Amino acid sequence: MTGPDLDPEQYPPIDPREPAPDDAGELLPDTPDELPQAPVEPMPDDGGDDDDGGVREPA
Repeated sequence: MTGPDLDPEQYPPIDPREPAPDDAGELLPDTPDELPQAPVEPMPDDGGDDDDGGVREPA
C-alpha cells in the first residue's frame, strides 16, 4: 500500500536525519505548562501472595 501523492510544496519530504522541532504548535488555552507525574504502575509480583514470582499454573 502506498500513500497518496502529496504536493511537495505543501508537504515537503521528511529527512530522518533532521531533529524533530521542539515546538509542536500552539496548545489549547487551558493546557497546563507542565504535566503531572505519571502514576506508579504496580509490578506483576506486587499481588501480595507469597509466590516465587514464576509462571502461574494454568486454570
